[in-house]
Amino acid sequence: MTPVRRFPPLALWLIAGAMFATIEALGLIVSGNPSLTNAETNAVVAVNGFHAPALDAIAQFIDVVFGPRFAVLVAVLAVVIAGMVGRSWWTALRMALLIAIPWAAADVIKVIIQRPRLDMSLLAHPILVEPTSFSYPSGHTAFATALGMSTVVMLAGWRYRAAAIVVAAVVALTTAWSRMYLGAHYPSDVLGSLLLVSVWCLCLGALMRNSRLLHPQRREEVAALTRVVDSGMTKGDS
Repeated sequence: MTPVRRFPPLALWLIAGAMFATIEALGLIVSGNPSLTNAETNAVVAVNGFHAPALDAIAQFIDVVFGPRFAVLVAVLAVVIAGMVGRSWWTALRMALLIAIPWAAADVIKVIIQRPRLDMSLLAHPILVEPTSFSYPSGHTAFATALGMSTVVMLAGWRYRAAAIVVAAVVALTTAWSRMYLGAHYPSDVLGSLLLVSVWCLCLGALMRNSRLLHPQRREEVAALTRVVDSGMTKGDS
């Protein structure tokens, strides 16, 4: 097996901080530039124009499941499953932190930037009641990305990890599309969440691997996790 390159903790903190500052700067630029906002509005109107009942159902399902109320339940379920499969509350704790911290970082930027929502009266097919929270970055996309990336990080060393990466990417990108389709977010809103949360999850996962506090039982937990998942895949293939 090829050795995994380990970044020093300081480098990881700097990368995470630089990404936070970059996404914050992007938010200040797009929210303060009427020309960019108009261009993004036109893009959202175009996406919303590709209207179909099936697409409505998908977008509305994501809106509910990854919304503030249900997202907490989904996160708790993911944490419980991780703890049960890994047979350790440390595994559950790591899963919880990998979801919660990047998701919270996106919310912090949302409060800082305070970008107004798109005017839904401009949409050809308005579906949602206009949200009252701020627009940048997208909370739904942040949660979907955190859920997928935390799973990918937790499955490090699993032989089917590539499949997990594909599923995580599909979920995150579909959520990003749905937020524009519903007219709830601008393109830069979802892009900011995708970039911020992905980088923060990777950095946080690397910091946890280097942490003495979280290290003692890690090998045994990862081994147990991969054995259980591999066993399920083997049964599915038979």
